Amino acid sequence: MKDFIHAGVTTDELDKYAHHLIVENDAYPSALLYKKFPKSICTYVNNVACHGIPDSRKLVDGDIVSIDLMVYKNGFHGDCAETALVGNVDEKGKALVTMANECLYMGIHQCGPNVPLEYIERVSATKNKGIDASRNDLHN
Repeated sequence: MKDFIHAGVTTDELDKYAHHLIVENDAYPSALLYKKFPKSICTYVNNVACHGIPDSRKLVDGDIVSIDLMVYKNGFHGDCAETALVGNVDEKGKALVTMANECLYMGIHQCGPNVPLEYIERVSATKNKGIDASRNDLHN
């Protein structure tokens, strides 16, 4: 998917491309029609928090786009997400994405038998380098 993300592509085109890849690999897009959701993936551009519906909005240089892709194959649902930088993203945006990825992997490394889920939040909170991901002025 990351190779298909660039300035000028619409999130609807990303959805169609993802749908093609999913079906081509003998899977079904789990999001499609789940509780009437109309698309195969969720897209989040810049400050959109969750379950963004792909549409005709074109990505522009400097955008940060996240894609949530869920598939059903061989009796199992799988869910993954990835964030991509579109062109020249400002330093605050790059720092946010880097910090989020570092927190993700730190949280994964905390997982294991009998480990309370709160440990994931604790390790992520200690990684925060003064970036407030909830700030509206973080990007664009």
